[in-house]
Amino acid sequence: MTAPDWHDELVLVAELASVNNQIARFVLRLLDADAGRKEQVAATDECHLGGRLVDLGYALQDRAVHRTAGPNDDAASIVGSDLRPRPLPLEGLLNRSRCVNH
Repeated sequence: MTAPDWHDELVLVAELASVNNQIARFVLRLLDADAGRKEQVAATDECHLGGRLVDLGYALQDRAVHRTAGPNDDAASIVGSDLRPRPLPLEGLLNRSRCVNH
């Protein structure tokens, strides 16, 4: 691995750690808002977090393609794959009838 590759790898790891921290704060804020202890998360903050997650998702996909290429630089096995995200069945995940009312 070359020096620029190491730098890119460290930047990606730092960004992942940062967004992980941001997700944790976001979830805790949602829980506090749900319990009535704090205000809801601002829509702009939620949008910003979503954008960071999408950007990091693409960066991880690029990393996977780069790692798959190996020494022969042949990433065809993964490049030909459809890497677009699949829709999440949110209606099942967000179904309140399965949650305990507080």
